[in-house]
Amino acid sequence: MYFMWVPPASGSDGSDGSEGSDGTDVEPRVVLDPAGDPEVLRRAVGFLTLDQLAGAWKSSETALAHAHDVRRRAQLVLLRGLVLDELERRRPRLYRRWLREGGPPRR
Repeated sequence: MYFMWVPPASGSDGSDGSEGSDGTDVEPRVVLDPAGDPEVLRRAVGFLTLDQLAGAWKSSETALAHAHDVRRRAQLVLLRGLVLDELERRRPRLYRRWLREGGPPRR
């Protein structure tokens, strides 16, 4: 299973999604395989923008909620950990504040 986030696959006007409706450039689509090598994933996560990291967090949360296979769940948990590590590395004060305020919602 692969995850894609930011931006949508294509514009509503039939464009390839590389340009926004207002003519501005849109971030390229990112595809990560949670089953991939952890070091490759770590490097790839390091290149994501903050918006893409947030999208990865949300996408992986949804995938984790629907994953029943133990191996898949472990891969998703690893990916989510890498995303959190990167968020903490880039924005340590905001990350700590987020954790103080309760962090991710509990199910």
